[in-house]
Amino acid sequence: MKKLFLFLVVCVAAMTLNAQVFIENFATAPINGNVEGYNNWYVCLKSSDNLGVSPKVGEGALFYTGYYGSNIGNVAVLDSLIGSTATGTNGQRISTKVITYGTDTVVVANETKTYVAFLAKISINSKKSSLRDFFTLEGSKTSSMTRGRIFAKVTSAGVLTFGVTKNTTTMTESSQFSLDVNHLFVLVYETVGTVASDDIVTLYIDPDLSLPEASQTNKLIAADSQTDYGTSNKFGINLRQRGIGAQIGGIRVGKSWDSVVLGIISGLSQVNKDNNGISSFGKTIVTNGLGNVKVFNLAGSEMMNAKTTGKLETSLQKGLYLVRFIGADGKTASGKVALD
Repeated sequence: MKKLFLFLVVCVAAMTLNAQVFIENFATAPINGNVEGYNNWYVCLKSSDNLGVSPKVGEGALFYTGYYGSNIGNVAVLDSLIGSTATGTNGQRISTKVITYGTDTVVVANETKTYVAFLAKISINSKKSSLRDFFTLEGSKTSSMTRGRIFAKVTSAGVLTFGVTKNTTTMTESSQFSLDVNHLFVLVYETVGTVASDDIVTLYIDPDLSLPEASQTNKLIAADSQTDYGTSNKFGINLRQRGIGAQIGGIRVGKSWDSVVLGIISGLSQVNKDNNGISSFGKTIVTNGLGNVKVFNLAGSEMMNAKTTGKLETSLQKGLYLVRFIGADGKTASGKVALD
């Protein structure tokens, strides 16, 4: 019995760890105010990267179908003129946020993955013809070291490409993407052992959220070999103004694909208390319009996955179930229903 109890405690602790998600939606930030100074964002201490001005907060949220951080809050606006040249008032600037879950500061442990997801809309006004990093993982407070850099490039013909590195300019580049539309990025930092430079940085771009992480094909893996993130280092993220114009929002950081990208904890939905919109009568599940419904039992097993027109007839047994609904507009709601 003691062994069983200990096993259950360990399982609950593991679920709690994976459930922890840092969220930054800029939801309560003053519109047109500085990102720096809001929610403990600050200008970095690197002398070459603290020029220019802070990113501003823009009104309105970005949207990506199925992403749990979609359509919430406001955005950070990166100015394409800041950092477009190397010196003077146009000098580049890094704004930093150290990640915490509640009061716990995040560090990178051995043989784990850390997921950073966010939405971004890249402007046609971005610096032309050269790849510039606009979102990075914080590696050092005082040097140029980073541990994951996402780049964008907009050519004079209006062609957008993305790239990723661990720290250098040895780039793994993407294919062509559209400007001025919302893109979902999931940056994964994976520690794989004790060798000083074997950790893996992977970038998923516009993933298919109907598929699990292992089945995603639209991804880039950083090819450069660089010193790994120190396990005692505080994990941080950076917004970098270096000639790329962008809106960035819906930032989520955690330890699993499901919790960060889909808002699911071991098969159980995080209940959206602000906008539920899910009810039932008999064996019918009622939602706010067209979309897709996933139904889980209270043990976390998926019982049903189906399209709905707003009323979904089921053949499930009587009982309580957890429901996750993704509307045709991409909005997500979760709730608990009782089926008779």
